[in-house]
Amino acid sequence: MATAAHRIRQKTERISWFTMLTARDIVTPRMLEHDYKGTGTRYDPYQVMFLEDDPRDPMGFPPWLRWVLCVAAGYVTFSVAFLSSAFTGSIRDIAQDLGASPESATLGLSLFLLGFVLGPLVWAPSSELYGRQVILLSTSSIHVFLNIVACFSPSLTVLLVLRLLSGAFGAATLTNSGAVIADIFPPRQRGLAITVYALVPLFAPVLGPMVGTYVSGVLGWRWCMGMMALISASALAVAALVLPETYPPVLLDKRAQRLTKMTGRNYVSAMAAAAASSGGKKGGPSFATTLSRPFLLAANEPIISLLALYQAVVFGTLYFMFAALPLVYTDILGWPREQSGLSFLGVVVGMSLSVVFAIWDNRRYVRTLERLKGEPVPPESRLPACCLGGVCIVVGLLWCAWTARPGIPWLLNMASGVPFGFGIVLVTIGSTNYLVDAYTIYAASALTVCICGRAIWGAVFPLFVRSMFASLGVWWSLSIPAVLSLVCLPFPFVFYRFGPAIRARCKYAGEARMAAQRARQQVDEDTPLLA
Repeated sequence: MATAAHRIRQKTERISWFTMLTARDIVTPRMLEHDYKGTGTRYDPYQVMFLEDDPRDPMGFPPWLRWVLCVAAGYVTFSVAFLSSAFTGSIRDIAQDLGASPESATLGLSLFLLGFVLGPLVWAPSSELYGRQVILLSTSSIHVFLNIVACFSPSLTVLLVLRLLSGAFGAATLTNSGAVIADIFPPRQRGLAITVYALVPLFAPVLGPMVGTYVSGVLGWRWCMGMMALISASALAVAALVLPETYPPVLLDKRAQRLTKMTGRNYVSAMAAAAASSGGKKGGPSFATTLSRPFLLAANEPIISLLALYQAVVFGTLYFMFAALPLVYTDILGWPREQSGLSFLGVVVGMSLSVVFAIWDNRRYVRTLERLKGEPVPPESRLPACCLGGVCIVVGLLWCAWTARPGIPWLLNMASGVPFGFGIVLVTIGSTNYLVDAYTIYAASALTVCICGRAIWGAVFPLFVRSMFASLGVWWSLSIPAVLSLVCLPFPFVFYRFGPAIRARCKYAGEARMAAQRARQQVDEDTPLLA
């Protein structure tokens, strides 16, 4: 009888998907009737928290829904990353049609990436104040509009301005989509989820030049812009139809406001009450504090600054190759321009192989977690994959430089992309997971440093490709990124060996470690660890 009553209660608490998407202040009868902590007065308000089997608790979503949201968030990010690099396939046509030099047209790539620097600094703290969904949908709508207008650009100046603004508004997906993963997955599953989420957009910059070069060569650059606008519009549709609000502090705050309005008693989010009792401000850190924190971390935490530099060099090299490989295959190996995008097939194969390795490496991490039986796993256990990836990047770049010449089969040069693509994924995933584990409550700010660094280097590197080829030649031009990667190669090895001692001397790493210890004492593993 009790089981039947429980089933009836569960059925009445079911919420339609339309309501999940459109309402952030949902209150069901069970939420209204629950006996919350407090007396409901102004000085002792009821403290609202997620209930058992709460249909609006992001951590309570069924596993299939979590992975649907993970894939949807990945596709939204994929669209922006695809747009960043697909532009390279149109550079020559844009320069000819709008009467500009190829170097000036290349600014369309660099300015889009420069928007990735400006955007996260604003959208990340905004999402902590207003929620993930409202920021993601509003910025994505403007992003789509700018991409549509870019199809009709009358001059290069207009096109460049539109690309800069499009990158700035599209950058919200880089912070908000990843934050959705942290909202819905418990720590045990978060490593694999972050891996899957990050792999999806990593393929995009490689596929972009392949598709963009072909479409621009066959239909023209304006059709290429139209194709990119269509992809961004489809990502907006996915976000609007699939991604609800998932940020727990905003959800609980909206529920408390709704309950207060419905009952006339005083309700407050339990998270806001906990922050106030510990000396913080209601609703979490201020906009100014969140905005300044990435700069403080970059200046005071060597782990963050050096790994951000490593990721920046890796991404700068990747975007350097987007501009360099088509020149190698058209000007040196004699390929038709519309086929030059196929030069990235080796990179795609390498990234695909990294998926298998990443899944295996996550299983290794889970076995370590089980072996320690509840004890914290050292963040340095995330770094072996990063160490392997760094070696593969250097090997792939030197291989490419040595085989980029007439008389050597093109297949041998294309094969150099396999270790390069394999290494890019492992370095990115390994260093990202390490920073998330080492900085927990400051992970969002730490990753913002990485995002900005990657965007800056990715914007600058392609600008020098043509001048480097003309003055240094192909071999030296392709070897310089290999040397930079070689300089950064020791970083993950050093942190794997001396990471615990370095973190012990770092202020923010120590605060994150203490917060994680308090969380383990107060909650079980299925409770989200929130900044």
